[in-house]
Amino acid sequence: MNRPVHLHQKWGLTSGSARDQRGFTLIEILVTLFILAIGLLGLAGLLVEGMRNNQGAYLRTQASILAYDIADRMRANRDEAESGSYSGFITEGASTNLPACASQAGGCSSAQQADLDKAEWARQIQSFGSDMPMLPGGVGTIQFDGATGTFTVSIQWDEIEREGDAGEQIAGDNAYALRFSL
Repeated sequence: MNRPVHLHQKWGLTSGSARDQRGFTLIEILVTLFILAIGLLGLAGLLVEGMRNNQGAYLRTQASILAYDIADRMRANRDEAESGSYSGFITEGASTNLPACASQAGGCSSAQQADLDKAEWARQIQSFGSDMPMLPGGVGTIQFDGATGTFTVSIQWDEIEREGDAGEQIAGDNAYALRFSL
């Protein structure tokens, strides 16, 4: 009687043998866990770096908003800006007391408005009356170059230094400067 020959018999494979049903070894499981752990560590590092970059972008955006705020205030009070009332101003150690005219119905004169603008800008940068600083350790300065008629508003803040692709420290990542004319 001729019996059909199955492929597994033809090649010497036996169905259900102990060799076919060994499963994973402990070493294979440990190698898999090691590779998975390395991948998760890489992902965690990527998330931390992404959050750090996001925070830096947020701080640069805040600095930009503050710089354009004082520039708009100076444009609105052009006569005082051109006379130099804003030039040389530094928010570090500046008074955050608002002039009396801020609460008066008659408003402020041009010179008083310049003082009010500087006090309000210093309050914003120093986060006066706020639990959360807009710019940690923020310092703003206003300079005027009479030769070119250009104002420069500079803002610096405290931020953790970051490394570049080649491991070098990125300088100037915690500063913003705006140059404009009236």
